[in-house]
Amino acid sequence: MESVGGSMPAHDRVEIHPVTPDRWGDLVALFERTGPRGGTPMPGSCWCMCWREEQGPRPRRKAAMKTCVDEGRIPGMIAYAGGRPIGWVAVAPREDHSRLERSRQYGPAPGDRGVFAVTCFYVDRDLRGTGVSSALLDAAIEYARASGATAVDAFPKVGVAPHTLTSRRAEENDSWMGRRSAFEARGFVTIRDTGKRAVMRLSFDPDA
Repeated sequence: MESVGGSMPAHDRVEIHPVTPDRWGDLVALFERTGPRGGTPMPGSCWCMCWREEQGPRPRRKAAMKTCVDEGRIPGMIAYAGGRPIGWVAVAPREDHSRLERSRQYGPAPGDRGVFAVTCFYVDRDLRGTGVSSALLDAAIEYARASGATAVDAFPKVGVAPHTLTSRRAEENDSWMGRRSAFEARGFVTIRDTGKRAVMRLSFDPDA
């Protein structure tokens, strides 16, 4: 595997592509990659169905994601280094996330049209801290813009959980919907504070 570490920013060393049917095998490889002690990472269990409709056991979640991809409803983007899948960001129209749309806390604002949502990040544990998640967020924003989105919503936690203060890995796992600081740095503004999470939005200039 090509290294993404060192002084060169990860942005310059990764390729990021939407998940289309021909990339399904890469998504499976990333989500089900066996760790050093066995077992698979969290995405291999949830299959990024938290905000979508399918909430059954792992095989049903995986099948639901495959159906989404096979039908051409792009659920997100994959980052690659040296041809190997190393990261994922879930980005899609808000209406593709049925549980998110029904949520009293995180649901759409009145009159919303064409809003996308960024709902999950995952980076291979060996490459965390190298800028891959930043590259994924930038790519997700540009993908939404190019797809005709009027805005992108994000849902980071407002505060830092106490148990994450002494463990980088715990903090990373707790930040699966992204970090507030990363969204603020890209111009997202808070449109709703729900207590646990903020609903943040980056609106696009229709004339840009």
